[in-house]
Amino acid sequence: MNSNVRKITDGAMMCAIIGVMLVADRFLGGFFSGTFMFVLPLPMVFFSTKYGMRDSWMVLAAMSFLAFIISGPQMLFYIAAEGLLGLIYGAGVHDHKPAEHLIISAIVIAVFVNVISMVVLAAFFGYDLTEDIAYMQNFMESTAAASGVAVPPTLTNAETLKTLLIVGAVITGILEGFVTHMLSRIMMKRLRLRVEPIRPVAYYYPPKWTGYLGFAGFVAYEYAMLRPFADPLAQNACVGLGVLGVVYLLAFGCVFILILFTRNRRKGSPMIGLLAFLLLFIAPIMMVIVGFLYITTDIHQRLLEGDTTNAEKND
Repeated sequence: MNSNVRKITDGAMMCAIIGVMLVADRFLGGFFSGTFMFVLPLPMVFFSTKYGMRDSWMVLAAMSFLAFIISGPQMLFYIAAEGLLGLIYGAGVHDHKPAEHLIISAIVIAVFVNVISMVVLAAFFGYDLTEDIAYMQNFMESTAAASGVAVPPTLTNAETLKTLLIVGAVITGILEGFVTHMLSRIMMKRLRLRVEPIRPVAYYYPPKWTGYLGFAGFVAYEYAMLRPFADPLAQNACVGLGVLGVVYLLAFGCVFILILFTRNRRKGSPMIGLLAFLLLFIAPIMMVIVGFLYITTDIHQRLLEGDTTNAEKND
């Protein structure tokens, strides 16, 4: 088949897939835009992986026009934004960019989409932050009254809850970007498209200063909860950055647990992942400290040296 004809056929097929998603989204009450938004970039990922960025812009424009005809402004925004994510990700694969570059680009765009849709375009998309905050306040107060646990007033403050909603949008965007990355790799491997190899999680090691920054955020969050600042801006900044710092340290605390209990095994066990997940809820402070030590000390290097030694013994 002629290459141009094949390109047009593939583009039309990707637009048809998006059209089916749009129709399904309307009949299922926001099935894709509300829950499975990380699926929307996949058609664009496929096309831009095969043909590169230059030939993908017209397909993205066609998908956006299709969303304009079938759905409302909200879905138009999501199709355009998530399609852009897929285009940039697939173009990176086409240009043989490293996996770290692809993950970061997917996460940044997904975070941007979530924050913009929740904060900037909230009223336009039908979100009512004030109503959501009031619901959270009532829920927390009723739960605390039923359980007999005293909740600090700073935690039920409207400004604090608004900050936590925005931070939640950021964290959701990070997860969506990561899920999109994993689904894209699975799809491309199934379609036998060339992808760059991904490094094991044990070899991802952040700069030490990020550990100190994350721990400083954790300390600032605890201080802001115990002794709130008079300035709302300083209070919100401490709460928002503190939550992000805690999540960052918790993530690397889980990485430490996974490496520690799998270094003597050739294959990991699902029970180890379950253990790390449970520790997030059973002992979160311990996991924060473990994550901080993992980043700022030489524990990471010692674990990898232990892996090398064990591998040599097994050989």
